[in-house]
Amino acid sequence: MDSAGGDTLEFETLLPKAPFRELHTRTIDQPIDKVWADFLALTGDEIRLLQPLFQLRGLPARLSGKTGSAPAGTRPVLEAFADEGFVMLREDREVTDGRAILIFGAAGKFWSPSHNGLSAFSSPQEFNDFNEPGNAKTVARFEVFAVDGATRIETETLVAGTDAASTKKFALYWAIIRGPSGLLRRSWLAAVDRRASR
Repeated sequence: MDSAGGDTLEFETLLPKAPFRELHTRTIDQPIDKVWADFLALTGDEIRLLQPLFQLRGLPARLSGKTGSAPAGTRPVLEAFADEGFVMLREDREVTDGRAILIFGAAGKFWSPSHNGLSAFSSPQEFNDFNEPGNAKTVARFEVFAVDGATRIETETLVAGTDAASTKKFALYWAIIRGPSGLLRRSWLAAVDRRASR
């Protein structure tokens, strides 16, 4: 298995006490190697809710005169996320023993209309060590499992503040964003299903 950090980092070791979490799953009636390849190649245009929700997320910045970006259409969506500031923590390029996983992370003041850009990290280790007060850290995984000739795909998100004050601020933001975030994740899984089932 390959990983951006050079080892087989496990999701369970990241943000183990995260107070905010969400899990979505879907079973796709296709072999796991095909599903994983299609997941890695998926473009922004194929995820129906991606562009509208990222436009909505960037609205406060645009209203304050800042330029924002959204993952662009025909590019692999994972490349676009990397350009947005998400750091790849693990990326299995191939399925091994009926399983493959991708993990990425980000940190910043997600709740702030004018300062919600993501912090920049030069390596997974730098992200793991980050604990600057006044921020929140998030990690997300997409994982596939072979199940009787089909594939179960899961996406899970964890978020934790770097201090009590940021955890409290993020809680208010989470109350607003959790619904749209869940819709986006379900839309992402549905897009993988559509591509794999062609």
